[in-house]
Amino acid sequence: MGRVFDCCRGRVIWLMMLASAAALGALLARPNDGATAPKKTAPIAQPRLRRPVAMVLVEKEHLLLVANRRAGSVSLIDTRAARVVAEHDVAEKLSDLVAVPGGPYLIALDEAAHRLIVLRRDGRSLKTVGRVTVAHTPVEVQVTADGSKAFVTSLWSRRLSVVDLSPLGKAAGANPKVTKVIPLSFAPRKALLVRDDTRLIVADSFGSRLAIIDAVNNKLIATRTLPAHNIRGMTTTPDGKTFLIAHQTLNNLSTTNRNDVHWGVLMTNDLRWLVLDNVLSPDRDLLDGGHGHPLGDSTSATGDPAEVAIAPDGQVVVVLAGMSQLAIGREGDFSLQRINVGQRPTAVLLSGDGRRAFVANTFGDSISIVDVGERKVIETVSLGKQPKLSLADRGEMLFYDARLSLDGWFSCNSCHVDGHTNGELNDNMSDGSFGTSKRVLTMRGVGRSGPWAWNGKATSLEGQIRNSTRKTMQGPKLSGDQVKALAAYLRSLPPPPSLASATGQLDSASATRGKAVFARQQCADCHQPPSYTSADVYDVGLRDKQGNTDFNPPSLLGVSQGGPYFHDNRSGTLKEVFSKHRHQLHGKPSGQEIADLVEYLKTL
Repeated sequence: MGRVFDCCRGRVIWLMMLASAAALGALLARPNDGATAPKKTAPIAQPRLRRPVAMVLVEKEHLLLVANRRAGSVSLIDTRAARVVAEHDVAEKLSDLVAVPGGPYLIALDEAAHRLIVLRRDGRSLKTVGRVTVAHTPVEVQVTADGSKAFVTSLWSRRLSVVDLSPLGKAAGANPKVTKVIPLSFAPRKALLVRDDTRLIVADSFGSRLAIIDAVNNKLIATRTLPAHNIRGMTTTPDGKTFLIAHQTLNNLSTTNRNDVHWGVLMTNDLRWLVLDNVLSPDRDLLDGGHGHPLGDSTSATGDPAEVAIAPDGQVVVVLAGMSQLAIGREGDFSLQRINVGQRPTAVLLSGDGRRAFVANTFGDSISIVDVGERKVIETVSLGKQPKLSLADRGEMLFYDARLSLDGWFSCNSCHVDGHTNGELNDNMSDGSFGTSKRVLTMRGVGRSGPWAWNGKATSLEGQIRNSTRKTMQGPKLSGDQVKALAAYLRSLPPPPSLASATGQLDSASATRGKAVFARQQCADCHQPPSYTSADVYDVGLRDKQGNTDFNPPSLLGVSQGGPYFHDNRSGTLKEVFSKHRHQLHGKPSGQEIADLVEYLKTL
C-alpha cells in the first residue's frame, strides 16, 4: 500500500478474540509466546521483582544498562554474551535513566524520593556522585546533546524542572542545580528535545495535551490539544521534519457494545505522523499535513502502544504493551509486522545502526534482543529470579493486559491510565443505558469509595470488575481468581496526592477558611470524611441525556488531580464548579469564599 491511511472509527483491524478465561491464563503464562525459541541466560541469584522501564547503551553498545522501577536498581547486561553481569541498587523507585553525552555520567530519577541522581560509571561499577531534589514525582528526563542541561517532568506536581548539569566533572562531588521550575496545566510524562535542543515537547501523561517549551530560555510557549490520550511514545524522523507520537483515541460518540468494540469504532491505537513545524507553532493547525498509522490490521487490534523508535533507514519500531508485542515497519506500510516479546514491554532502544532493538519487558523482568531486519527475537535475557507474585501483583498484570478486551483493542489501563483517568467521556452500560456518555473515573482510591458506577448500582468492587470486563470491554469471562486479583490490585492503589501537597504551594489561611466554607455549605452531606464520598445517590440538579438525575458522588480525595468535572465534563476547573455552575451552593457565597473553598479542596 503506497500511503498510510488515517485512522477512521470504522476500520476493521485484527481479530484475535480469546475464547475463554483459560485461554487468557495460558497467554499470561507464556513470557515469549510464539517467538523463535530464544536462548535464556542464567539469572543472577537474588529473587526480586525488578520491573525494567528504561535502557542505555554504552561502551560501543557492548553494555546495556537497565533501570528497574520496582527494585530501584540498575542491571548491566553484556550484549555480546547476552547475560547480566552486575546489578547495583541506586534508588527507591527508578523511573528513568539516561547517559550524559561525552562523559562517564548517567542521570537516574528516583520517583519515590523526588530526586535526580548522578551516577558515575567505571566499567561495570556504578557510584552515586550527586543528588538534587526536583519537583514531586519525577518520571522522565531529557538531557541536551552538549550535556549541560536536563529537563525533568514530574507527574503529580505538574512541573518541569530545569537542571544545570555543568557542575559535573568540575569538582569532586559537585551537584547539579535546579535553575527553574515551570508549572504545567496537566500531569506530564513523556518529553522530547527537538530542533537542536531549542524546543522541548512535553506530553500529558493521562490525557490529550502537549506543552511546547522554549528550551533555551526555559519558558512555556504554548499548550496544545491533540485528539489522543495515553501518550507513551514520541520521536522524530531522521531528517527532523516529522514528529511521531504513539497513543490511543477514545470515541465518546461510540458505545461499548460488541459491534463498536469489534470494529474499532470505540477505541483505536495509533501512530500519528505530524509535521514538526505545525506542532511547534501555536498559530498553525497541529494536524495539517499529518496522517495516522493504525496499529493493527484486519485480524487483531494492538492495545496500549507505548514507546516508539525509528532507525536511520526509516524503519520504525513500536512497543505494543497491552499485547506483549513489538511492531516493525515503515511509514508507507499499511500494517506493521508484529512479533511476540515478553510480558508488557514498555520501552525500546535501537542500536546505532538500527539493526537491533532492545525491548524492556516490564512484567517479564527481562530484555528481548530483536533482529530488526529478520524481525525475530534472537535472545531473551532474564534480569533475575522472581519471587512468588502477590495477588495484587497478578491483578496488576491483568489490569494492563489488552487481551481482556474483545480482539485486544484496549486494557483497563487504556481508559484508567496508570490507575487514574484519561479524562474522557465513555458511553457504557454501567449506568444501565447507552446514549449517556460519562466521565471516566479514577481508580486511585477506589477501594474506599464504594458503591461504584455513576449510579451507585455496583455494591461490590468485584461485581463492578465483572461488569466492566464483560459489558464495557466485551472480553472473555474472568475466573474468580482473576477477579480477586484485579480487585486486590485496585484496592492497593492510593488516591492521587493533592496538588497542594505535591507542589508544596498552599495558602494555609485560605485553605483553613475554605474548610469552614465546606462545613457551612454542608458539602459533607454527600462527601463525607474520611473518604469524602457516601453510599447514597443524590439529585444535585444535574441531568444526563436520558433524563437520569440521581448520581453517586465521586470521592474528593485527589480531586485537584482530576478534571474536567461532573459526569459530562461540563466544568473545566474546580473554580468553575462553583463560580459558573453554582454546584450545591446555599445562599450567595462571595468570590473570596469560593476561592477559599477551592484552596481547601486542593489539600484533599
